[in-house]
Order: sequence, then structure tokens, then C-alpha cells
Amino acid sequence: MERPSTPSRFIQIIFLIDSIRRQLGLHPCTALLLGLCFFLPALLLGTSSLQTPSLNRRGTAELFEISQRARLVQSFEADPSAPVPRIWQQRLGPTAAPDRWARHGRGLWWLIWLEDGEPLLALPAASHSSSLDLLFADELHRSSFDQLPSLKRQEPSALEQSCLQRLTSGTAVQWQPSGLASISGSLFPALASVSHGCLHVALQGDRLLAEGPVAPSPFASLQTHHKEHPANFVRFDPPSAYLELNSVSLQPLLGSLFNNSLFAEQLDSRYGLSKEVRDVLLNAPVVVRLDALEAGRFQALIQARLMLAADQTDRIKRSLDAVASALLQRGFQTVQRSLLSLEGQPSDRVADVWLDPQGHPQGGWSLSPPLRGQVELLLALGDVPRISPNPLKRMGQQRLRLQARPDQLARLGWLGPGWPRVLGKVPQLEREMTALPKQQQPGWLRIQLDVR
Repeated sequence: MERPSTPSRFIQIIFLIDSIRRQLGLHPCTALLLGLCFFLPALLLGTSSLQTPSLNRRGTAELFEISQRARLVQSFEADPSAPVPRIWQQRLGPTAAPDRWARHGRGLWWLIWLEDGEPLLALPAASHSSSLDLLFADELHRSSFDQLPSLKRQEPSALEQSCLQRLTSGTAVQWQPSGLASISGSLFPALASVSHGCLHVALQGDRLLAEGPVAPSPFASLQTHHKEHPANFVRFDPPSAYLELNSVSLQPLLGSLFNNSLFAEQLDSRYGLSKEVRDVLLNAPVVVRLDALEAGRFQALIQARLMLAADQTDRIKRSLDAVASALLQRGFQTVQRSLLSLEGQPSDRVADVWLDPQGHPQGGWSLSPPLRGQVELLLALGDVPRISPNPLKRMGQQRLRLQARPDQLARLGWLGPGWPRVLGKVPQLEREMTALPKQQQPGWLRIQLDVR
């Protein structure tokens, strides 16, 4: 058991917010390395009398065809008063870039990551907006692109058309699995429910909102399941934990991992977590909480609270017994202690606490008595379990909610060097999904950042 290096896997998604912001600075070529991010578009802060040009039907069709091949597409609104982006200077040259940047006004431009190499810079053609000027990093990339076989022409689906509208009307990001996988690495299996996505950005005061559809399968095969609403900013209470995830089920977080054949076989053979038990756990409402620890081997206490049907008690106890046997064989010891609250007050429940050979607590669990047909299973890693008096609940139509304090996570070193710098200065992050992806329908993802 090692010290955790990163927070919850779902916070990965906020990469989308910083990347676009950095594109409009001096380092747009580093966006993919920073992750799927959105930027705080400074250009939205000002006003201008310049009209924003847009692609016509032919140019939009060309952008759609290219986006079908792309792992990641990002659109940006230019600001002629801002410095010329470095990628413009690289692709157009130090003489032509400033002139074209000035003439571009507040028009849109795009960065498109194909299957490999540096991103393609796409601009509305200088002569007219019926086509795109495609500016490659070098002739090899251009030649590789020209040799690609033609795609079968097809009209965008309703959902694809919605995403295309975002890319041609403002700041947006669209991604596919290969783009997300290149950034998330080993974390990608946990992000399967959002492996396809298309988000736009809005700014109001010190709040940045990114929202749009996400899904585990291509948008071409999905149906739009609800009307789109204007950006709606909600002030949440400041998070009490460094990170807290509240979901109607564990499925979006661990579904792909639990269903992986190799991982599932180990859970079954080593810890007695059969498919039936895994399904019970994945379908349970859950709160995952991360709190800092002042001392000990671990930097954080990670806890999961799951609400289970009371008739599953015997099955859960058998699984916990199997896990206990495996831990005893590995040299751990178990003791029973009174379950304390987060404030340190004793409760009427007990917890099974697991100690390493040196006697240091490594985690534990507690199963509550049945109440109104339900039992609460509390699982902890890093320290003794602690109970929260607050019930599991969500706001409005939320199906999944994540709150975090990235600045505190960065202070403790839990945001590694690959995370965007701006993220380490954000005091509050909220993420919610108001509809979980279904087989033929996308989910709706919303991310809010406090950018003070």
C-alpha cells in the first residue's frame, strides 16, 4: 500500500478547462500534454465591435469530416489585442502571423489532433470562409494526411450536429477515446463512461462553467435525450473535504474496472467478490471522501459509504470475511474499535480496523445495523474509518456530484507534475452529471470552477 499520488479519477475531467486557456497564451502546442482541459477565455471578458466570422455550410462540412478522424478538436475565439499564439508564428512565420492574427479579428480557429504528431492548425481560408486552411507541423504530417482514404460521406446525426455547432460558434472541445486515453493513461478504464464528449465554456464573474454531452460510445449511434438549457450557475457550499464524490451508484467510477476480466478474476478468487457481489456494490448509492492526514504513512484517508439493501447483509458479510482471511495471510492484524465521527466523537457503532505488522492502522470497515430496509457499509483506506452524520443526498436532478479543493490537493503534492498549473490555484471545483449515459443516450456533464 503506497501513498496516493492523485485524487479521484473523475477530477481528470477538469483538464478540459485549463488546456484551452493555455492555447490562447504563448504555449498552445502543449495543450494535449496538459490534458483534456478548458481555459478561462480571457477574450470573453472584453467587448468588441468586430463581428465574429463563421464557416459556411461547405467549410463546416470540411471541419466535420476532419473531426471524424481526430482524437481531440479544440476551438478558440481569437482576440486581436492578445499576443499572437506561438503556434500561429510557427505555422505561418514570424512575418505573416501578426498580420493574419490582426485581420482575423475575433474569428474562430481550431487545433486538431489526429492519430499522431503535433496538432493541425485550422483557419478559415484567407480569401473566403467556404474552406479551411490546414497548417501542418511539417510535410510528413501533411503527406500522411493527404494519403488517408476518403471517408464515406454522411450527414451528422442530431447529436453530432449539436457538437459541430459548438465548435463553430465559440470555445469548445470535442474528444474521442484515443484522445482521452493518451492523456489519462492507466486511468482511462475508469473514464469509459465519458470516453466521447463535447463541451462548451461560459464565464460569469469568478465562475467558469463547462458543459455538454458525454457518452461511452460514438455520438453517431446515440440519440439526443433532452433539450439543451442555457448555462446555469449554481453556488455550492464550500467542500468540507479535499475531495468528495456523491453518486447514485459506483458504476460510473468503477464499473469498467470491476468488469475487466483480469481484475474481476482476482477480486473473485482472492477476496470472494463474486460478480453478484460486485453488481450489488456497483449499483449502490455511494459517497467517496478524501481527507488529509497530518501524520502516518499515508497522506490521505479515503472513505466510501455505500447504502445497500438489508437483504444483502449476509452476502456482504461473507465477502468481508473472505477479504479478512486474505489480509490475515498477508500479515495484517485486526482489532475492533468504536467508530468515531469526523470530529472525533464516539458513536454506537464499531469498526474492524486493520493494522500492518508494525501496528499502524491501514484501513477498515463498518457495517451498520438495518434501518428502514437498508444497511450502510463504510470502507476506509489509509486510517481508521470515521462516520459522517450527514445522510447521502444529491441536489435536484443530480445523478453524480464531485466537489474538490484543488489548491489544497496541490499543496500536499497530490497533483503531480503533469497536472495544469492553473488547477493548483483553484480553491473550488464542482462537477455534476444530471443524466448517466444509457445505451442509446448520452449523459450531460457540467463542470464549475471558482477562478478567483
